[in-house]
Amino acid sequence: MVFSIPFILLLFTVIILHLPDLSSILLPLLRSSTTPSSPPPSSISSSSTFKRLQTKYLIAYLLAVTADWLQGPYVYALYTYYGYPKRDIGILYIAGFASSAIFGTFIASLADTYGRKLLILVFCVTYTLSCLVKHFKQFEMLLLGRILGGIAYSILFSVFESWLAHEHLSTQLSTKSLSEIFGKAQFWNSVLAICAGQISGTTAAYFGKVAPFDLSAVVLIVTAIYVYKYWSENYGDRTTSAHLSLCNAAKTMKQQPRLILIGLVQSCFESALYTFTFLWTPLLQERFESLIIPLTNESLGIENAASLNNLDQEIPHGLVFSSYMACMMIGSKIYSKSVSLNSNFSTSLVLLITLISGMLSFCIAALSHSLHVVHYAFLVFEISCGIYFPAISTLRSTKVPSEQRAAMLSLYRVPLNVLVVVILIIDWSNNTVCIICAVLMGIGVVCQGILWMLELKESKTTIVDSRQNGNLENENVKEETDDERDDTVESNHGHAIGVKIESEIQ
Repeated sequence: MVFSIPFILLLFTVIILHLPDLSSILLPLLRSSTTPSSPPPSSISSSSTFKRLQTKYLIAYLLAVTADWLQGPYVYALYTYYGYPKRDIGILYIAGFASSAIFGTFIASLADTYGRKLLILVFCVTYTLSCLVKHFKQFEMLLLGRILGGIAYSILFSVFESWLAHEHLSTQLSTKSLSEIFGKAQFWNSVLAICAGQISGTTAAYFGKVAPFDLSAVVLIVTAIYVYKYWSENYGDRTTSAHLSLCNAAKTMKQQPRLILIGLVQSCFESALYTFTFLWTPLLQERFESLIIPLTNESLGIENAASLNNLDQEIPHGLVFSSYMACMMIGSKIYSKSVSLNSNFSTSLVLLITLISGMLSFCIAALSHSLHVVHYAFLVFEISCGIYFPAISTLRSTKVPSEQRAAMLSLYRVPLNVLVVVILIIDWSNNTVCIICAVLMGIGVVCQGILWMLELKESKTTIVDSRQNGNLENENVKEETDDERDDTVESNHGHAIGVKIESEIQ
């Protein structure tokens, strides 16, 4: 009941939120007899360009994240099945994040020089190899798989966005349309996460724990074929090497402190998020046992409850995971609706509210001993995640230079991965990890607050400048009017003198 009721309510909320979208699809079919008015040719062209770009990106990106989600539920389970203890599994996870920070940063930055499409094909090959080596039980082979996976992860979360931002810039579409694409990508990412989890579980039940990785490899091959056939190539700065590209990106960040602030916001939020993926299971399990075991002992007696406590005292992982994904769907929908309904939409303000919400969620989870309160706090955090990802993608796409985008996004992931590695290496208690996540969110709040204030200052400056320009134009118009009036008076005066002279002559 603790987990099932929130999930049912969340699922109902998701359906309600998407009724307008369903009606927008069904109503035109029901009103087929009425002929819609034809939009202007320019809007038709803009709409078709937007739809082509959106379709190209979403199909490739969603295939890629589906391949990732298919693996997720069984990485830890497979290592356990192979007989490795928790310490060795921790080393494998740390190797993945370290690989992403070291090798992934350099390789992902190659996209600006050698092409984003090419690097996405490299991602497909690298991640496919990472899946295939899961068939080997040797620790060295599994370690190689984690290293390859870390490299692929860096490409997945930097190069796809770089390709879209460049294509969007070249088509001269509005920033609002880019936000819409990111919002849809996050929503369908959550939908596919739920579906992939169920498919992965069924596949593992019938064909073994390595089967989800084989299925993921098949999806990655399909992704590579689609990208190769339908995507165009685009580049950043092709005149520099990868090393120089990273150096130039770092130099640009130093010259523009705002870019550093964006990187800090990303590092703080996403390091807390990745830590959360390891935190929620043991923390909820701890709160669950503190709630259930005393009740069981009291109702059945200590002797009769002893055997029961060893049988069914686990949280429903699948139901909890599905609840979190439903919350992410709600968050992404909130963001998309906010963009479409508000013409003066501020991405910086939304990110600030999102970070504050995340910080409060972790504070509540750390301080509360109630299973219900902790679970609801994590649900709120997942809604924040659904808002965060399309918002930060939009902010990066409008602020990060196009020619250095892949290199800069790769640099943003370095402190993120380092923070996660440090948190995982040290054996802290669950409450301590929660507090660390809250502190990281607090740092993100400060950085995002500065970004928002800079945006407000710029908007006020723009308004003042526009007013001054308007006043200047009015003064120029007034001067021109006065000059015309003077010319008219002089002309009339001259005409009167001429008439007077003519009358005197007569």
